[in-house]
Amino acid sequence: MEIGHPGLVDKLVARITQDGPLSFADFMEAALYDPEFGYYMVPGPRIGREGDYYTSLDVHPIFAELIGRQVAQAAEGMGSGDFTIVEMGAGKGLLARHLLDACRRGNPAFLSRIRYLLVERSPAMIAAQRERLRPLLDGGVRITWAPALSALPAGSVTGMVLSNELVDAFPVHRVVMRPLGLREIYVGWEPVGSGGSGGRFIEIEAPPFSPSLEQYFERLGITLEVGQRAEVNLTALEWMRQAGAILRQGLVLTIDYGHTAADLYAASRKAGTLLCYHRHRVSESPYVRVGQQDMTAHVDFTSLALAGRDAGLEVTGFTNQLHFLMGLGIETAFDGLDPESPESVAMRALLKPDGMGTTYKVLVQHKGMPAPRLDGLRSRPFFLDALLPDRTAGRTMEAASR
Repeated sequence: MEIGHPGLVDKLVARITQDGPLSFADFMEAALYDPEFGYYMVPGPRIGREGDYYTSLDVHPIFAELIGRQVAQAAEGMGSGDFTIVEMGAGKGLLARHLLDACRRGNPAFLSRIRYLLVERSPAMIAAQRERLRPLLDGGVRITWAPALSALPAGSVTGMVLSNELVDAFPVHRVVMRPLGLREIYVGWEPVGSGGSGGRFIEIEAPPFSPSLEQYFERLGITLEVGQRAEVNLTALEWMRQAGAILRQGLVLTIDYGHTAADLYAASRKAGTLLCYHRHRVSESPYVRVGQQDMTAHVDFTSLALAGRDAGLEVTGFTNQLHFLMGLGIETAFDGLDPESPESVAMRALLKPDGMGTTYKVLVQHKGMPAPRLDGLRSRPFFLDALLPDRTAGRTMEAASR
C-alpha cells in the first residue's frame, strides 16, 4: 500500500530527522494542510461521489435550505441592518449556494441584508467555491473571502458564525492512558531496507507536549482507563474562542458528528475515534496514503461549549440533526413525493436514527442578545445537563431553552 504523496513524505521525514518525532497533531496538520501537498490544499475531488466522502450537503439541497430558514428566523430578532454569515470550511460552496438560492427565491428581503463571508485557506477550495457561487456574485449578492477568523477584528460581526463538518477535520493530539499516567502519541520514522531508501511512520509514546492535554481532561472531570486511547482537539477550542471574539451580537451554529464528553471518552471507546476516508472506504490507518486521504476525529461538544463560554457565548441549545431538521419542517418537503423516489430516499438519509440523523449534532450558542427561540431547537432529545454537566451550566441551558 502506498505510504503517501512522495513530496509530502519527504518533507515529513526531513522534519522528523531534524527535530525528532512530531506530535500527531503536527503530522495531521501537514497531511491535510501542507501548502504544497496537503490533502485539502491541492486540486482534485474530495467530497461527493467522485471524492472520498459525503456530507449532508451532498445528500440533498433541503439540508442547506432548512439551515437558511433557521438563519433567517434568528435574524428576525436582530434589527433590520446588515446580517453577516461567516462560514468557515465551506468545502465546495454547496451550503452557501443552496442557502442563498433559497433566500433569493423565497426571502429576497433577507437576502438584501446578507453579507456572506467564507473563511478558507485552501486555494483549490476557494477556486471551487468561486465557480459555484459565480451566478450569485454576478447577481450582486455580497460574498467575500478571508483566510482565517483571526483576520476579522474583534466584535466586528453581527450575525452568525456557521460551520458544517468543520471541526472534525482540525488536527488532533492523540493520547493513551498508561499505569504511570497520560502519554501522548508522537509520530516517528523507521528506515527500512539497505541505505535507508525506504521506511515507515511509527508511533512513539512520550510525556505530553504540554500540560494543556492533562488540563483538558481535568476540566471535564474525566479520567481515561488504563490502555484507553483518545483524541484531544485543542485547535477546536481556539477556533471557538475566536468565533466568540469576532461576534458582537448573534449566534454560532456548529453542525458536526460527535458526542458530549461523557459519551466520547467513555471506557467503551477504547481505541478513540480517529478515522480515515479514501474513495468512500473507511480505515483506521493514518500512516498510509499520507496527503491522499481524509483524516477526522469525532467532536467533543462539551469542550466546544466550555470554550465558547470563555468567549462570552451562552448555550442556546444542543440537539441532533434529526430533531433539528424536523423542527424546521423537513416533513413538508415529502408532501406529494413517491416514498421510494430518489428524492425521498435522499432526504430520509439525513434523518436516519442509526446514521446521519443522530450521529450528527447541532450546537447553537448566542452572544450579546437574549436566548432566541429557534424552531430547530423545539425538540430536546438530550437531558439539559448532558452537554455541560455542572449545575450552573445546566441551569443556563434550562433557561435558554424555555
